[in-house]
Amino acid sequence: MGQDPGFTVKPGELTAAGNNALTVAGKVPDETAKLAEPSSTAAGSLAGWQSGTALTGCSSAWKALLDGLSTDMKTAGANLITCAQGYQNADHLPPPGAAPVSDPFETKVVGVTGGHLTRDA
Repeated sequence: MGQDPGFTVKPGELTAAGNNALTVAGKVPDETAKLAEPSSTAAGSLAGWQSGTALTGCSSAWKALLDGLSTDMKTAGANLITCAQGYQNADHLPPPGAAPVSDPFETKVVGVTGGHLTRDA
């Protein structure tokens, strides 16, 4: 077997992905709020029918699901940004006289001076 090349990290791309996730997640609550009016109108026109009640329940469930997705996206976006900062911080040389910490994954950080992880974040 050949030597494992490890993996490459591009902190700028992680940060961009994290920011994109935060942007999209921030738009979801405004969009899900727009579900209520058309659903209520449709359900109101079905007064006395079981489908009206089902439609109200369905739209409430979709709103809750999408709002939960928004929360998950915010968490993931923030974690991507934190991860990118960790790679950027960890790529700096250790203080003079300090022994470098070994990186069992031989991480190559692209776009940051030094190019290899030399200490824990």
